[in-house]
Amino acid sequence: MDPLMLLFLLIAGLTGSVHGMMAEVLAICSGADSVSTVTWVSVLSGGSVTIPCFYEDRYETHVKYWCRGYRLRSCTPIVHTDSPQEGKVSVRDDPDQRVFTVTVNNLTAGDSGYYSCGVKIFGDVDVGDQVYLSVTEVVFTVKWVHVQRGRSVTIPCFYGDRYNTHVKYWCRGNKRNSCAPIEHTDSPQEMISIREDPDQRVFTVTINNLTVVDSGHYWCRVEISEASDPGDEVFLSVTEGSPELSVDKQEVTGVEGDTVSVQCRYGNSDSLKLWCKIWGSCSSERSVSLDGRPVLIRDDRVNRVFSVTMMELERNDTGWYWCAAGYHQIPVHITVSQTTTTTTSTDQTTVLTPGSASVSATIKLPAPGSTHTGVKGQSSLVQLVLYVGLGSLVLLLIIIIITWKVWDKHKKKVARSQNPGRTASEEPGADVTYSSIVLSGPEVSSRCSSHRPAVTPASDVIYSSVTLKHRE
Repeated sequence: MDPLMLLFLLIAGLTGSVHGMMAEVLAICSGADSVSTVTWVSVLSGGSVTIPCFYEDRYETHVKYWCRGYRLRSCTPIVHTDSPQEGKVSVRDDPDQRVFTVTVNNLTAGDSGYYSCGVKIFGDVDVGDQVYLSVTEVVFTVKWVHVQRGRSVTIPCFYGDRYNTHVKYWCRGNKRNSCAPIEHTDSPQEMISIREDPDQRVFTVTINNLTVVDSGHYWCRVEISEASDPGDEVFLSVTEGSPELSVDKQEVTGVEGDTVSVQCRYGNSDSLKLWCKIWGSCSSERSVSLDGRPVLIRDDRVNRVFSVTMMELERNDTGWYWCAAGYHQIPVHITVSQTTTTTTSTDQTTVLTPGSASVSATIKLPAPGSTHTGVKGQSSLVQLVLYVGLGSLVLLLIIIIITWKVWDKHKKKVARSQNPGRTASEEPGADVTYSSIVLSGPEVSSRCSSHRPAVTPASDVIYSSVTLKHRE
Protein backbone atom coordinates (compact mmCIF):
# COMPACT_ATOMS: atom_id res chain seq x y z
CA MET A 1 0.00 0.00 0.00
CA ASP A 2 1.15 3.49 -0.76
CA PRO A 3 2.76 5.03 2.37
CA LEU A 4 0.87 8.29 1.82
CA MET A 5 -2.41 6.40 1.69
CA LEU A 6 -1.51 4.47 4.85
CA LEU A 7 -0.69 7.73 6.61
CA PHE A 8 -4.00 9.21 5.43
CA LEU A 9 -6.01 6.24 6.75
CA LEU A 10 -4.18 6.38 10.06
CA ILE A 11 -4.93 10.08 10.44
CA ALA A 12 -8.57 9.48 9.45
CA GLY A 13 -8.88 6.68 12.02
CA LEU A 14 -7.40 8.78 14.76
CA THR A 15 -9.63 11.69 13.76
CA GLY A 16 -12.68 9.46 13.93
CA SER A 17 -11.67 8.23 17.39
CA VAL A 18 -11.08 11.77 18.58
CA HIS A 19 -14.43 12.85 17.19
CA GLY A 20 -16.13 9.98 19.00
CA MET A 21 -14.36 10.85 22.22
CA MET A 22 -15.18 14.53 21.80
CA ALA A 23 -18.83 13.71 21.17
CA GLU A 24 -18.85 11.66 24.38
CA VAL A 25 -17.27 14.49 26.34
CA LEU A 26 -19.71 17.04 24.90
CA ALA A 27 -22.62 14.79 25.81
CA ILE A 28 -21.31 14.46 29.38
CA CYS A 29 -20.71 18.19 29.79
CA SER A 30 -24.08 19.14 28.34
CA GLY A 31 -25.92 16.80 30.66
CA ALA A 32 -27.67 15.12 27.74
CA ASP A 33 -26.87 11.74 29.28
CA SER A 34 -26.26 11.28 32.96
CA VAL A 35 -26.44 9.21 36.11
CA SER A 36 -28.87 10.21 38.83
CA THR A 37 -29.77 9.07 42.32
CA VAL A 38 -31.44 10.27 45.51
CA THR A 39 -30.05 13.41 47.10
CA TRP A 40 -30.21 12.45 50.78
CA VAL A 41 -30.83 9.18 52.62
CA SER A 42 -31.27 8.79 56.37
CA VAL A 43 -31.12 5.47 58.21
CA LEU A 44 -30.70 4.21 61.76
CA SER A 45 -27.43 2.75 63.00
CA GLY A 46 -27.31 -1.04 62.70
CA GLY A 47 -29.72 -1.10 59.79
CA SER A 48 -29.23 -1.38 56.04
CA VAL A 49 -30.04 0.76 53.03
CA THR A 50 -30.46 0.20 49.30
CA ILE A 51 -29.66 3.15 47.04
CA PRO A 52 -30.65 3.15 43.34
CA CYS A 53 -28.44 4.73 40.69
CA PHE A 54 -30.22 5.35 37.38
CA TYR A 55 -28.36 5.69 34.10
CA GLU A 56 -29.11 6.30 30.42
CA ASP A 57 -29.37 3.69 27.66
CA ARG A 58 -25.93 4.39 26.21
CA TYR A 59 -24.26 3.22 29.44
CA GLU A 60 -25.97 -0.16 29.54
CA THR A 61 -22.76 -2.13 28.91
CA HIS A 62 -20.44 0.13 30.88
CA VAL A 63 -18.96 -0.76 34.26
CA LYS A 64 -20.69 0.95 37.19
CA TYR A 65 -19.24 1.57 40.61
CA TRP A 66 -19.92 2.97 44.10
CA CYS A 67 -17.33 5.10 45.80
CA ARG A 68 -17.04 7.31 48.86
CA GLY A 69 -16.55 10.99 48.23
CA TYR A 70 -18.25 13.87 46.49
CA ARG A 71 -16.03 14.05 43.39
CA LEU A 72 -15.67 11.10 41.05
CA ARG A 73 -11.98 11.77 40.31
CA SER A 74 -11.01 11.74 43.96
CA CYS A 75 -13.55 9.37 45.54
CA THR A 76 -12.45 6.01 46.94
CA PRO A 77 -13.94 3.04 44.97
CA ILE A 78 -15.74 0.51 47.15
CA VAL A 79 -17.43 -1.89 44.73
CA HIS A 80 -17.75 -2.36 40.92
CA THR A 81 -20.37 -4.20 38.85
CA ASP A 82 -17.62 -6.26 37.17
CA SER A 83 -16.49 -7.50 40.60
CA PRO A 84 -19.55 -7.39 42.89
CA GLN A 85 -19.20 -8.20 46.57
CA GLU A 86 -21.58 -9.83 49.02
CA GLY A 87 -20.21 -8.40 52.25
CA LYS A 88 -21.06 -5.10 53.87
CA VAL A 89 -21.50 -3.44 50.45
CA SER A 90 -22.93 -5.15 47.36
CA VAL A 91 -23.93 -3.89 43.93
CA ARG A 92 -26.35 -5.28 41.33
CA ASP A 93 -26.91 -4.01 37.78
CA ASP A 94 -30.29 -4.30 36.04
CA PRO A 95 -29.77 -3.24 32.41
CA ASP A 96 -33.46 -3.73 31.54
CA GLN A 97 -34.49 -1.10 34.07
CA ARG A 98 -31.27 0.91 33.52
CA VAL A 99 -30.46 1.04 37.20
CA PHE A 100 -27.79 -0.38 39.44
CA THR A 101 -28.50 -0.67 43.15
CA VAL A 102 -26.05 -0.48 46.03
CA THR A 103 -26.91 -2.17 49.35
CA VAL A 104 -24.98 -1.27 52.49
CA ASN A 105 -25.49 -3.42 55.62
CA ASN A 106 -24.64 -3.04 59.31
CA LEU A 107 -24.45 0.74 59.09
CA THR A 108 -22.70 2.77 61.75
CA ALA A 109 -22.46 6.50 62.42
CA GLY A 110 -19.00 6.40 60.82
CA ASP A 111 -20.60 5.48 57.48
CA SER A 112 -22.25 8.91 57.23
CA GLY A 113 -20.98 11.09 54.41
CA TYR A 114 -21.09 11.74 50.68
CA TYR A 115 -21.01 8.88 48.19
CA SER A 116 -21.08 8.74 44.39
CA CYS A 117 -22.73 6.50 41.82
CA GLY A 118 -20.30 6.33 38.91
CA VAL A 119 -20.22 4.96 35.35
CA LYS A 120 -16.86 4.37 33.63
CA ILE A 121 -16.60 5.98 30.22
CA PHE A 122 -12.92 6.05 29.22
CA GLY A 123 -9.72 6.90 31.00
CA ASP A 124 -10.38 9.25 33.87
CA VAL A 125 -13.61 10.63 32.36
CA ASP A 126 -16.61 9.18 34.21
CA VAL A 127 -20.18 10.30 34.84
CA GLY A 128 -22.05 10.06 38.12
CA ASP A 129 -24.21 11.60 40.81
CA GLN A 130 -23.83 12.17 44.52
CA VAL A 131 -25.91 11.19 47.56
CA TYR A 132 -25.48 12.06 51.21
CA LEU A 133 -25.93 9.12 53.57
CA SER A 134 -26.89 10.06 57.13
CA VAL A 135 -26.61 7.31 59.75
CA THR A 136 -28.07 8.31 63.09
CA GLU A 137 -28.01 6.48 66.40
CA VAL A 138 -31.53 7.30 67.56
CA VAL A 139 -33.91 9.19 65.27
CA PHE A 140 -34.23 10.39 61.66
CA THR A 141 -36.75 12.20 59.46
CA VAL A 142 -37.17 13.85 56.04
CA LYS A 143 -34.93 16.79 55.17
CA TRP A 144 -36.80 19.57 53.36
CA VAL A 145 -40.60 19.97 53.23
CA HIS A 146 -42.51 22.68 51.32
CA VAL A 147 -46.11 23.55 52.31
CA GLN A 148 -48.54 26.23 51.12
CA ARG A 149 -49.74 28.80 53.64
CA GLY A 150 -53.01 27.91 55.39
CA ARG A 151 -52.59 24.17 54.94
CA SER A 152 -51.35 21.50 57.33
CA VAL A 153 -48.48 19.03 57.23
CA THR A 154 -47.58 15.80 59.01
CA ILE A 155 -43.89 14.97 59.51
CA PRO A 156 -42.85 11.47 60.63
CA CYS A 157 -39.90 10.93 62.98
CA PHE A 158 -38.46 7.40 63.11
CA TYR A 159 -36.52 5.97 66.04
CA GLY A 160 -34.80 2.77 67.19
CA ASP A 161 -36.35 -0.10 69.17
CA ARG A 162 -34.62 0.69 72.44
CA TYR A 163 -36.30 4.12 72.66
CA ASN A 164 -39.90 2.86 72.57
CA THR A 165 -40.62 3.99 76.14
CA HIS A 166 -38.78 7.33 75.97
CA VAL A 167 -40.59 10.65 75.67
CA LYS A 168 -40.26 12.21 72.22
CA TYR A 169 -40.62 15.88 71.38
CA TRP A 170 -40.63 18.46 68.59
CA CYS A 171 -38.58 21.61 68.88
CA ARG A 172 -37.55 24.62 66.80
CA GLY A 173 -34.06 26.04 66.33
CA ASN A 174 -31.03 26.12 64.08
CA LYS A 175 -29.01 23.93 66.41
CA ARG A 176 -30.03 20.74 68.16
CA ASN A 177 -28.79 21.68 71.60
CA SER A 178 -30.43 25.10 71.57
CA CYS A 179 -33.82 24.37 70.04
CA ALA A 180 -36.93 25.34 72.00
CA PRO A 181 -39.31 22.43 72.74
CA ILE A 182 -42.80 22.92 71.30
CA GLU A 183 -44.58 19.63 71.79
CA HIS A 184 -44.05 16.39 73.77
CA THR A 185 -45.63 12.97 73.33
CA ASP A 186 -46.73 13.05 76.99
CA SER A 187 -48.54 16.42 76.68
CA PRO A 188 -50.12 16.86 73.22
CA GLN A 189 -51.84 20.14 72.23
CA GLU A 190 -54.31 21.14 69.52
CA MET A 191 -52.54 23.42 67.05
CA ILE A 192 -49.51 21.15 66.95
CA SER A 193 -50.38 17.55 67.66
CA ILE A 194 -47.95 14.72 68.22
CA ARG A 195 -48.86 11.03 68.05
CA GLU A 196 -46.70 7.97 68.66
CA ASP A 197 -46.94 4.50 67.11
CA PRO A 198 -44.48 2.22 68.97
CA ASP A 199 -45.24 -0.74 66.68
CA GLN A 200 -43.98 1.21 63.67
CA ARG A 201 -41.26 2.98 65.71
CA VAL A 202 -42.46 6.40 64.61
CA PHE A 203 -43.96 9.51 66.14
CA THR A 204 -45.69 12.00 63.88
CA VAL A 205 -45.99 15.76 64.26
CA THR A 206 -48.97 17.51 62.63
CA ILE A 207 -49.00 21.30 62.29
CA ASN A 208 -52.26 22.98 61.25
CA ASN A 209 -53.05 26.33 59.64
CA LEU A 210 -49.46 27.10 58.72
CA THR A 211 -48.25 30.66 58.19
CA VAL A 212 -45.09 32.03 56.58
CA VAL A 213 -43.57 32.73 59.99
CA ASP A 214 -43.69 28.99 60.70
CA SER A 215 -40.87 28.47 58.20
CA GLY A 216 -37.61 27.39 59.79
CA HIS A 217 -35.48 24.58 61.19
CA TYR A 218 -37.18 21.96 63.38
CA TRP A 219 -35.95 18.87 65.20
CA CYS A 220 -37.34 15.44 66.04
CA ARG A 221 -35.74 14.53 69.39
CA VAL A 222 -35.81 11.72 71.93
CA GLU A 223 -35.57 12.62 75.60
CA ILE A 224 -32.56 10.97 77.23
CA SER A 225 -30.80 13.74 79.12
CA GLU A 226 -31.19 17.48 78.80
CA ALA A 227 -27.70 18.06 77.47
CA SER A 228 -27.51 15.20 74.97
CA ASP A 229 -30.98 14.47 73.62
CA PRO A 230 -30.36 12.99 70.13
CA GLY A 231 -32.37 14.22 67.17
CA ASP A 232 -32.61 14.85 63.44
CA GLU A 233 -33.31 18.09 61.60
CA VAL A 234 -35.92 19.03 58.98
CA PHE A 235 -36.36 22.37 57.25
CA LEU A 236 -40.00 23.46 56.87
CA SER A 237 -40.71 26.06 54.17
CA VAL A 238 -44.16 27.70 54.11
CA THR A 239 -44.87 29.60 50.88
CA GLU A 240 -47.60 31.93 49.67
CA GLY A 241 -47.84 30.30 46.26
CA SER A 242 -47.64 26.70 45.11
CA PRO A 243 -44.92 24.73 46.92
CA GLU A 244 -42.04 23.08 45.11
CA LEU A 245 -43.40 19.64 45.99
CA SER A 246 -46.78 18.65 47.42
CA VAL A 247 -49.41 15.91 47.50
CA ASP A 248 -53.20 16.14 47.66
CA LYS A 249 -53.37 13.84 50.70
CA GLN A 250 -50.71 12.63 53.10
CA GLU A 251 -52.95 9.81 54.33
CA VAL A 252 -53.96 7.24 51.70
CA THR A 253 -55.89 4.02 52.33
CA GLY A 254 -56.36 0.89 50.25
CA VAL A 255 -57.57 -2.71 50.43
CA GLU A 256 -55.62 -5.94 49.91
CA GLY A 257 -55.42 -6.87 46.23
CA ASP A 258 -56.52 -3.39 45.14
CA THR A 259 -54.52 -0.34 44.00
CA VAL A 260 -53.81 3.12 45.41
CA SER A 261 -52.62 6.24 43.61
CA VAL A 262 -50.65 9.24 44.85
CA GLN A 263 -50.30 12.49 42.92
CA CYS A 264 -47.03 14.30 43.62
CA ARG A 265 -47.18 17.87 42.28
CA TYR A 266 -43.92 19.70 41.66
CA GLY A 267 -42.90 23.20 40.64
CA ASN A 268 -40.03 24.17 38.38
CA SER A 269 -37.77 21.34 39.45
CA ASP A 270 -36.09 19.42 36.65
CA SER A 271 -34.51 17.02 39.11
CA LEU A 272 -35.08 13.30 39.11
CA LYS A 273 -38.51 12.40 40.51
CA LEU A 274 -38.49 9.45 42.90
CA TRP A 275 -40.95 7.43 44.98
CA CYS A 276 -39.25 6.00 48.07
CA LYS A 277 -40.20 3.86 51.04
CA ILE A 278 -38.91 4.44 54.54
CA TRP A 279 -36.62 1.53 55.50
CA GLY A 280 -36.61 0.58 51.79
CA SER A 281 -35.46 1.71 48.35
CA CYS A 282 -36.62 4.17 45.68
CA SER A 283 -38.16 3.91 42.22
CA SER A 284 -38.23 6.26 39.24
CA GLU A 285 -40.44 6.62 36.18
CA ARG A 286 -38.61 3.82 34.41
CA SER A 287 -39.08 1.40 37.30
CA VAL A 288 -41.75 -1.30 37.47
CA SER A 289 -41.27 -2.30 41.10
CA LEU A 290 -40.30 -1.00 44.52
CA ASP A 291 -38.64 -3.52 46.84
CA GLY A 292 -40.15 -6.31 44.72
CA ARG A 293 -43.67 -4.87 44.80
CA PRO A 294 -45.35 -3.76 41.51
CA VAL A 295 -45.53 0.00 40.98
CA LEU A 296 -46.41 2.23 38.02
CA ILE A 297 -44.85 5.70 37.90
CA ARG A 298 -45.64 8.38 35.33
CA ASP A 299 -44.26 11.92 35.07
CA ASP A 300 -46.61 14.38 33.36
CA ARG A 301 -44.19 17.19 32.62
CA VAL A 302 -46.89 19.40 31.06
CA ASN A 303 -49.06 19.47 34.18
CA ARG A 304 -46.07 18.85 36.46
CA VAL A 305 -47.62 15.87 38.20
CA PHE A 306 -45.63 12.82 39.22
CA SER A 307 -48.22 10.03 39.70
CA VAL A 308 -47.55 6.79 41.54
CA THR A 309 -49.83 3.74 41.39
CA MET A 310 -49.14 0.84 43.74
CA MET A 311 -50.80 -2.37 42.55
CA GLU A 312 -51.78 -5.73 44.05
CA LEU A 313 -51.58 -4.31 47.55
CA GLU A 314 -50.54 -6.44 50.49
CA ARG A 315 -50.78 -5.76 54.22
CA ASN A 316 -47.02 -5.31 54.50
CA ASP A 317 -47.25 -2.40 52.01
CA THR A 318 -48.56 -0.35 54.92
CA GLY A 319 -46.02 2.27 55.93
CA TRP A 320 -44.43 5.63 55.23
CA TYR A 321 -43.29 6.68 51.75
CA TRP A 322 -42.21 9.97 50.24
CA CYS A 323 -42.13 11.77 46.91
CA ALA A 324 -38.72 13.26 46.17
CA ALA A 325 -37.64 15.91 43.68
CA GLY A 326 -34.06 16.97 44.28
CA TYR A 327 -33.70 18.08 47.90
CA HIS A 328 -37.46 18.41 48.37
CA GLN A 329 -39.47 15.64 50.00
CA ILE A 330 -43.09 15.19 51.06
CA PRO A 331 -44.03 12.17 53.23
CA VAL A 332 -47.10 10.02 52.51
CA HIS A 333 -48.57 7.30 54.72
CA ILE A 334 -50.33 4.34 53.06
CA THR A 335 -52.61 2.05 55.06
CA VAL A 336 -53.63 -1.28 53.54
CA SER A 337 -56.60 -2.89 55.28
CA GLN A 338 -57.46 -6.56 55.19
CA THR A 339 -60.08 -7.88 52.81
CA THR A 340 -62.99 -9.45 54.72
CA THR A 341 -65.30 -11.99 53.12
CA THR A 342 -69.08 -11.69 53.47
CA THR A 343 -70.62 -14.57 55.44
CA THR A 344 -74.32 -15.32 55.95
CA SER A 345 -76.36 -16.57 58.85
CA THR A 346 -79.61 -18.43 58.27
CA ASP A 347 -82.76 -17.29 60.06
CA GLN A 348 -85.67 -19.73 59.71
CA THR A 349 -89.20 -18.67 60.66
CA THR A 350 -91.85 -21.38 61.08
CA VAL A 351 -95.52 -20.44 61.28
CA LEU A 352 -98.07 -23.07 62.33
CA THR A 353 -101.36 -23.18 60.46
CA PRO A 354 -104.58 -25.05 61.27
CA GLY A 355 -104.69 -28.74 60.48
CA SER A 356 -101.16 -29.30 61.82
CA ALA A 357 -99.71 -27.93 58.61
CA SER A 358 -96.84 -25.42 58.70
CA VAL A 359 -95.24 -22.90 56.42
CA SER A 360 -91.56 -22.08 56.90
CA ALA A 361 -89.57 -19.26 55.38
CA THR A 362 -85.76 -19.28 55.30
CA ILE A 363 -84.01 -15.94 54.88
CA LYS A 364 -80.22 -15.62 54.56
CA LEU A 365 -78.99 -12.54 56.38
CA PRO A 366 -75.46 -11.17 56.50
CA ALA A 367 -73.70 -12.06 59.71
CA PRO A 368 -73.05 -9.06 61.96
CA GLY A 369 -69.66 -7.49 61.41
CA SER A 370 -68.99 -9.42 58.19
CA THR A 371 -69.48 -6.67 55.66
CA HIS A 372 -66.76 -6.10 53.10
CA THR A 373 -64.56 -3.08 53.73
CA GLY A 374 -65.64 -0.20 51.56
CA VAL A 375 -69.20 -1.46 50.89
CA LYS A 376 -70.86 -0.90 54.25
CA GLY A 377 -73.53 1.34 52.77
CA GLN A 378 -74.53 -1.23 50.18
CA SER A 379 -74.53 -4.06 52.74
CA SER A 380 -76.71 -2.06 55.14
CA LEU A 381 -79.21 -1.44 52.33
CA VAL A 382 -79.33 -5.17 51.53
CA GLN A 383 -79.91 -5.99 55.20
CA LEU A 384 -82.72 -3.44 55.38
CA VAL A 385 -84.43 -4.94 52.32
CA LEU A 386 -84.11 -8.47 53.73
CA TYR A 387 -85.52 -7.49 57.12
CA VAL A 388 -88.44 -5.64 55.52
CA GLY A 389 -89.12 -8.67 53.30
CA LEU A 390 -89.04 -11.01 56.28
CA GLY A 391 -91.40 -8.78 58.27
CA SER A 392 -93.80 -8.55 55.34
CA LEU A 393 -93.82 -12.35 54.96
CA VAL A 394 -94.59 -12.88 58.65
CA LEU A 395 -97.38 -10.26 58.52
CA LEU A 396 -98.90 -11.95 55.46
CA LEU A 397 -98.95 -15.32 57.21
CA ILE A 398 -100.65 -13.78 60.26
CA ILE A 399 -103.31 -12.23 58.02
CA ILE A 400 -103.88 -15.61 56.33
CA ILE A 401 -104.34 -17.33 59.70
CA ILE A 402 -106.80 -14.70 60.96
CA THR A 403 -108.77 -14.85 57.69
CA TRP A 404 -108.94 -18.66 57.89
CA LYS A 405 -110.20 -18.49 61.49
CA VAL A 406 -112.93 -16.00 60.60
CA TRP A 407 -113.97 -18.03 57.57
CA ASP A 408 -114.11 -21.28 59.57
CA LYS A 409 -116.26 -19.63 62.25
CA HIS A 410 -118.59 -18.31 59.57
CA LYS A 411 -118.96 -21.78 58.01
CA LYS A 412 -119.91 -23.29 61.37
CA LYS A 413 -122.53 -20.61 61.98
CA VAL A 414 -124.11 -21.23 58.58
CA ALA A 415 -124.11 -24.98 59.24
CA ARG A 416 -125.92 -24.54 62.56
CA SER A 417 -128.55 -22.32 60.99
CA GLN A 418 -129.27 -24.95 58.31
CA ASN A 419 -129.39 -27.90 60.80
CA PRO A 420 -131.01 -26.67 64.02
CA GLY A 421 -131.37 -30.22 65.42
CA ARG A 422 -127.64 -30.78 65.40
CA THR A 423 -125.76 -29.91 68.51
CA ALA A 424 -122.88 -27.46 68.45
CA SER A 425 -120.50 -30.23 69.21
CA GLU A 426 -121.24 -32.08 66.02
CA GLU A 427 -118.83 -31.70 63.17
CA PRO A 428 -119.28 -32.74 59.59
CA GLY A 429 -118.02 -36.18 58.98
CA ALA A 430 -118.23 -37.34 62.63
CA ASP A 431 -119.33 -40.99 63.29
CA VAL A 432 -122.68 -41.18 65.13
CA THR A 433 -123.87 -44.35 66.87
CA TYR A 434 -127.46 -44.67 67.95
CA SER A 435 -128.76 -47.30 70.39
CA SER A 436 -132.05 -49.17 70.07
CA ILE A 437 -135.37 -47.61 71.02
CA VAL A 438 -137.61 -49.93 73.06
CA LEU A 439 -141.37 -49.53 72.90
CA SER A 440 -143.67 -50.90 75.55
CA GLY A 441 -146.06 -52.11 72.91
CA PRO A 442 -145.29 -54.67 70.27
CA GLU A 443 -141.65 -55.59 70.23
CA VAL A 444 -140.00 -53.77 67.48
CA SER A 445 -136.21 -53.22 67.17
CA SER A 446 -134.55 -51.41 64.45
CA ARG A 447 -131.92 -48.87 63.59
CA CYS A 448 -133.12 -45.31 63.65
CA SER A 449 -131.31 -44.68 60.46
CA SER A 450 -133.37 -47.28 58.56
CA HIS A 451 -136.75 -47.58 60.35
CA ARG A 452 -139.33 -45.17 61.62
CA PRO A 453 -141.65 -46.87 64.11
CA ALA A 454 -145.32 -45.93 64.23
CA VAL A 455 -145.52 -44.48 67.64
CA THR A 456 -148.55 -42.74 68.94
CA PRO A 457 -148.34 -39.85 71.28
CA ALA A 458 -149.90 -41.88 73.98
CA SER A 459 -147.45 -44.66 73.73
CA ASP A 460 -144.79 -45.05 76.34
CA VAL A 461 -141.41 -44.62 74.79
CA ILE A 462 -138.00 -45.31 76.35
CA TYR A 463 -134.98 -43.62 74.74
CA SER A 464 -131.40 -44.68 75.19
CA SER A 465 -128.37 -42.32 75.08
CA VAL A 466 -126.82 -41.08 71.90
CA THR A 467 -123.01 -41.01 71.65
CA LEU A 468 -120.97 -39.07 69.14
CA LYS A 469 -117.64 -40.65 68.30
CA HIS A 470 -115.11 -38.37 66.68
CA ARG A 471 -112.44 -39.59 64.36
CA GLU A 472 -108.94 -39.48 65.69
